[in-house]
Amino acid sequence: MFGKKHIIMILLAIVSLSLISAVAAADDAISSDNDTIAASNDLETISVEQDDNLKSNEESQISQNQNDEVISSQSTPSTYFSLDLKDSYEISSSKDGKISIYVNPCTYANYNAYNFNLVGFDKDWNVVYDSGLKSRNADVNGKAKTYSLTIPKGSFLPGTYVLAAVNNYDTKVMDVAVLNVSGTAVITSSDFSKYYNSDKTMTAKVTDKATGKPLNGVDVKVTFTKGKSTTTKTYTTNSKGQISIEPPKALGTYAVTMSSATPHVTVSSVKKTATVIKAPVSVKAHKASEYQGFKITLKATVKSQGKKVSEGTVKFKINGKTYSAKVKNGVATKKIKLKKAKKYTYTAKFTSSNYKPSKAVKAKATIKKRVSTKIVVKNQKVYMDDTKFFTVKILTKSGKKVNGGKLKIIGQDSTDVKKGKAKLVKYGGGIKHLKRINGRTEYYRKAMTKAFKLKYIPSSHKYKSSIKKVKVTSVFKCPGCGKKSTHNHYAVGYYVVYKTRIIVS
Repeated sequence: MFGKKHIIMILLAIVSLSLISAVAAADDAISSDNDTIAASNDLETISVEQDDNLKSNEESQISQNQNDEVISSQSTPSTYFSLDLKDSYEISSSKDGKISIYVNPCTYANYNAYNFNLVGFDKDWNVVYDSGLKSRNADVNGKAKTYSLTIPKGSFLPGTYVLAAVNNYDTKVMDVAVLNVSGTAVITSSDFSKYYNSDKTMTAKVTDKATGKPLNGVDVKVTFTKGKSTTTKTYTTNSKGQISIEPPKALGTYAVTMSSATPHVTVSSVKKTATVIKAPVSVKAHKASEYQGFKITLKATVKSQGKKVSEGTVKFKINGKTYSAKVKNGVATKKIKLKKAKKYTYTAKFTSSNYKPSKAVKAKATIKKRVSTKIVVKNQKVYMDDTKFFTVKILTKSGKKVNGGKLKIIGQDSTDVKKGKAKLVKYGGGIKHLKRINGRTEYYRKAMTKAFKLKYIPSSHKYKSSIKKVKVTSVFKCPGCGKKSTHNHYAVGYYVVYKTRIIVS
């Protein structure tokens, strides 16, 4: 449960905060005349006994007066003495417990010096026990000793803790150990029932049998059994002694067994039942509309306990037919085609193996007639080599402006339709007007006409497309002087005036 390196890193931060006030209080109580103070045996909460196996003849003769003398914490920096805890200790919550600590003290003014607190932490790093072991003149020769400390019964509730030896001089953690406190606990819980796919959890509470207090950090094994199927998971109690248990998702009634998974905490197993039942649903059918000739989308949304349902089937009934659609992320949709333009009423009903069937709910579905369009444009004229814009109107048959969509010259580019209008460009023919050249005589066509096909492409299903032919005539105009009929055209060259006869026919 606890890793030693992990424990030390956390405690270095925790203890420095939690023990500063304790050190300050201890400093006020210390006499500064000879750097020693007298400690009262009546106020000590931890009794210090020398290990019988390690006592020497010299140690057994140490006077009681020497044992009562202590050295000020200010005179015992952490580098002056060391100690070692075992990796783990076992005590009972109902009896006084013995904790052996190996201490290698320093010798200061003929006193055997060490000064530390033994601090207990629960799994949430809350301090649940704090008692000091003050300096004693236990060995004037400064020999290392294993001391036995008594932790009074009831100091710890059953469970697993971290013990930290904290130097009273600088509040540094000198060593840590795991403390397993044995005892008897009681698990209380109730039979449980919930809807399928509900977030509701089953709860249980673990308390100390002797005191009734909640136990923090106790592991509880929970087993769900249904027929031949068994699932087991371990939960750890919180500071209130509670666990929150997630039951299986599938429908049915399960036998639930709860027992202790912490070896040193004894609990009589508890048997309960957990039942998962079909959940109610709410279904909403939505209004739908579409234009004639296109598929209309029927839609229903399905929720249970405020959450979207992602299983089951919705059956839509409309115009004497039934259509099925699966529910995904709380939505079921079905595209169908209805021929007649009119208003329909359809129903939606949800079914699923894990949810209660819903009632049939109604909504409207409307098929609208499409609007015919027309392209309004006159035949165009443009002079040779000129470029001009012209406007094309796109209207409904009743003369209303059509907005949106594209007007396309078939085989060429397209342009946007805005507020019933689209702009196109007309180009006058150039060299194509020229028939032939005979000496200084040029023969041109008077006019050239080309037909183009325009198509309106709507951007919505509301409008129908339409097609219109338009003729564009390119009329000859002399590129040199602008005359539009047969004439003599003069051009000045180097010291020479050139005469060209332009024939237009």
